[in-house]
Amino acid sequence: MIDQVATRAHSARRLWFGTIQRLFQTLDLNERETASEISESLAAFCEQHPHMPDHTLSLLMARSFCATGDRAAADCVLRHDSAHSHHTNAWLDVLSAEYPFPDLYPLFSSRALRPLRLKTVGEKTTWVLDLEKFHLSDANRHEMILMQTLRVLTEKVSNVWKKADGRGTLVIKGHSRISNLTYPRCGRAAPQMISYLQDILQRCAKRNGWSAVPSVLLLDL
Repeated sequence: MIDQVATRAHSARRLWFGTIQRLFQTLDLNERETASEISESLAAFCEQHPHMPDHTLSLLMARSFCATGDRAAADCVLRHDSAHSHHTNAWLDVLSAEYPFPDLYPLFSSRALRPLRLKTVGEKTTWVLDLEKFHLSDANRHEMILMQTLRVLTEKVSNVWKKADGRGTLVIKGHSRISNLTYPRCGRAAPQMISYLQDILQRCAKRNGWSAVPSVLLLDL
């Protein structure tokens, strides 16, 4: 008897493999030593995640090339994607850094964490954490749970400044959504939020031995 599920899965994988190979050919990357292996690996992953957005696939491709030491190929992939082309260097620094990529992958994929260029901070490595991208269930709207969640998120996000030795800025978008729940009767919610996040990043900097500590900026003040 023919296993129809396995047959459909195989067909889906081959379709993804073809899609990735065609992009590699467009970018003249198909002759790279690891191109075929990366195509097979990503096709298998996409088979399990069939609704893969283009911007996420580009990041996975770039990450795969960075993992093999081919930063030039990763740069080519990122510059081809309009979602990443304006922040290629920031992405390359993060994708080639030594940290557990799966920890940040969900944030990258949802665009909840992304590079940002702000004239007010100059050339510092700036990343925005968009709290509006997160779904808060009723059970998670308790102040203590929210603050713990924010602490864990900030600790994970701090990995993006490893190569920058802590020099950079964390921009929080949608902070009022959290502040209204954690400081409902406080008229100084914004300063308290900044202080809380700055303390977390200070501890991250100390733990990693960085020479600097990322600053914190609230975007929707």
